[in-house]
Parts: sequence; C-alpha cells; structure tokens
Amino acid sequence: MDETDRIKIRRIFQRRWVSRDAFSYLHNVSPRKASAVEIAGSIGASRTSVLGALRGVSTGYREEESLAHFGLVMHEKQVVNGRPVIVYSLTPLGFEEKGLMENVDADQKRASIK
Repeated sequence: MDETDRIKIRRIFQRRWVSRDAFSYLHNVSPRKASAVEIAGSIGASRTSVLGALRGVSTGYREEESLAHFGLVMHEKQVVNGRPVIVYSLTPLGFEEKGLMENVDADQKRASIK
C-alpha cells in the first residue's frame, strides 16, 4: 500500500466513525469473522452504515472509500443455522495497517487538547 492510500484511509477514519469502529472491532475479534449485524450491534451503528463502510453503497459511503476497496477487509459466505450469511474479517494487509488506527486516535487526542 502506498502513502497516498494511507493518507486516504486516515482521512476516512477521521471523517467516518463507523469505518473506524468497524475496522477496530474486526481487529479485536480476530481471527473470528463477524457479520454486519454483529458489527453494527457492537459499535452502535445501523447495519446499512456498516455495510457501506465495509463494501460501499450507492449513497453515503462510496465504494472507492470502503475498507474492502483498500484491501483491508474481506468477506465470505457461510451457512449459519441453514441460512447463508456474509461474514467479514481483516485481510493480512488490514493487520499490517492497524497502525493507521493508532495514528488517527493520536491525532484526535491532540485535537481535543487544543
């Protein structure tokens, strides 16, 4: 991942708390995978907002600003109680880029002190 993409991701995390918190949640539950409903319930967001942050949707969260677009999360279908469910997890790149979250957290703390 190049520095331009890292800057874009940091800006997304600063502007969109759902993206930041969904990424953080997936990191915390890893290696387990989580559904959008589980993530939404855990971070206090709507399922639609979580899906937008993870994969992008036509309104609000553009695909080119999604975590999947940058290769930070992946999804797969699993069968749970006889029903297909899409679950999400961090990619190896997502684990490597965990420092992006720490940089955003530090920036926000500095901004709140001023």
